[in-house]
Amino acid sequence: MLTNQKQFLYRLYFVAIILVVLGLGIGYRIFDIQFIQGDKYRKIAKEKTIKNFIITPKRGNIYSDDGSLLATSTTNYDVYFDAVTVSNQNFNKHINSLSKALSIKFEKSLSFYKQSLISAKKLNKRYHPIVKNISINTLNDIKRMPLFKMGGIRGGLIIEKKNYREYPLDKIAERTVGYERINEKNVYVGVGLEHAYGELLRGKNGSRLMQKISNGKWKPLAKPNQREPKPGLDVMTTINVGLQDIAHHSLLTQLEKFEADHGSVVVMETKTGAIKAISNLGRTSQGKYYEKLNYAIGESHEPGSTFKLMSMIAALEDNIIDSSTIIDTKDGILSFYGSKVRDSKEGGYGKITAKEVFKFSSNTGIVDIITRGYSKNPQKFSDRLYNMGLNNTLNLSIKGEGIPIIPHPKDKNWNGLSLPWMAYGYGVSLTPLQTLSFYNAIANDGELLKPVFLNKKSNKNNFVNKIVLNPSICSKETLSEIKLMMESVVNEKGGTAYNIKSDEFKIAGKTGTSQVDYNTDNVQYISTFVGYFPADKPKYSCIVVIHKPIKSKGYYGNIVAAPVFKKIAEKLFSITPQLKSGILKKDLINKKIDKIQLKITNKKNEIENLKEKNFYDVLPILENLGFNVEHKGKGLIIKNFKIVNNSNIKKLIIELS
Repeated sequence: MLTNQKQFLYRLYFVAIILVVLGLGIGYRIFDIQFIQGDKYRKIAKEKTIKNFIITPKRGNIYSDDGSLLATSTTNYDVYFDAVTVSNQNFNKHINSLSKALSIKFEKSLSFYKQSLISAKKLNKRYHPIVKNISINTLNDIKRMPLFKMGGIRGGLIIEKKNYREYPLDKIAERTVGYERINEKNVYVGVGLEHAYGELLRGKNGSRLMQKISNGKWKPLAKPNQREPKPGLDVMTTINVGLQDIAHHSLLTQLEKFEADHGSVVVMETKTGAIKAISNLGRTSQGKYYEKLNYAIGESHEPGSTFKLMSMIAALEDNIIDSSTIIDTKDGILSFYGSKVRDSKEGGYGKITAKEVFKFSSNTGIVDIITRGYSKNPQKFSDRLYNMGLNNTLNLSIKGEGIPIIPHPKDKNWNGLSLPWMAYGYGVSLTPLQTLSFYNAIANDGELLKPVFLNKKSNKNNFVNKIVLNPSICSKETLSEIKLMMESVVNEKGGTAYNIKSDEFKIAGKTGTSQVDYNTDNVQYISTFVGYFPADKPKYSCIVVIHKPIKSKGYYGNIVAAPVFKKIAEKLFSITPQLKSGILKKDLINKKIDKIQLKITNKKNEIENLKEKNFYDVLPILENLGFNVEHKGKGLIIKNFKIVNNSNIKKLIIELS
């Protein structure tokens, strides 16, 4: 009996000791958590339930030169109901009036909202959806509704703000406008204007203290815990919407006609370097075209005959020739180390002047000039090109510029073919925009300008001035001669671009037809035309480059690329009063009217035969007919119209879509 009692006591003591040890351990742990590591665990608990969230600012808008939107941020809101924080008293008091207000606002039945809210309250839902993607005006209406006007705690109102980027021009200039985003390394990446001017557009982040409520949902705490974001600045670009549309559709039409792989068009303002239009279209496997890559900025290629301008300037500057120097085209073939240079015309052009070499785009002619002039000192030729700035990038604000290649005798891969090949645009490499900038310098009396895309910074009277890269690429004497050569290409019979001669104004330029894949059995071509207009008082320069047209349909620069240039120039000429030396002649106006088949009538206050016309095609005609034209809408195509007559003026109101 005694033994059993002792055993029981031993067991009891043992259990008691265990309990004491456990109690001491638990007590120590509580003490440790509460006092020693209390701050640490309180911080962890707070981080899991309360967190500081970044509030992204509204991104600045991107505008065209006339204030039309190219990119804009729209802010939408999602509204939720937190049924837990609302007292039963307040809920029961306001449920009917809130349901009625929601029913009127969003055109759903009162019973729908009432049953939905009651269900959320019974289930203690903390993130019950009310409405999504609403505007600030609609949100303000919701904030004034019964119960919700009591705020986030007492009224259970939860608001989520979301910023969306919209592009009114849709696919037109898509690659130039571009985009910007943050990658996995928290670094901003992107393309086009969005990324180029990202620092201006982004603004500064704000912050808001949020409390976790359920299922990964967070609810904002009181406003004192909020730091408002600073919105980004708006930027006004040099892009002209009307001209952009003209360039886009002119290029698209030609690409489709020749089933080309891709192409680009750039229009530059001569005196400022402002880019007024830039279009880049690539072909899909289905034969459709879209803004695939920014070829004009990023794609370097052998320019072919358009480089003859650079070669001719070098020869004129170094007094190797003048425009009247007689050049023997050597029956159309020149040989160098077993390789042949063939002229643009079989058999060559015989003996012609240097001006005619340029006018006819004679390959053997320009190669003969350069090789005879520089064979003993080829470095002099390369140095001349370097002095003109051709080896330098344009240092564009838009990222991704291609690197120019201008060979030099000091290069390791320089050989006996380098000089003759360079003379007519092979072995060198330039982007379309680099080529255009050089041609623009000719139009701008020798001043080489950096292409610019930014016109104005919002909230500051800060207009970006022209940026001079080279004040004089050559002498005035050389400029005078080269301008006449460029005019002869278009305006004199036999010129390679005589087919685009205009009766309204003079064009100066140069065709280019360069081979690609010429070391294969399937040689392809790049068709180019680059120049400026009006030739006597240049206002705009332009380049058109079309890659790999179907050879059976045509591939020469004058056939494929030059017509695009002419179409753009003519349309721009018609809508730009500064380009005209006075008012259009009556017969010219009538010619244009007949072409578009305008019929204006006051019957039913309508304009007949004008629907679906491009606004910029008919605007100058309407103005010359004496109409004061007003337009509404963001589109380019005419949808509806009406004539408003009063004693002083005849007004035409056009609705665009």
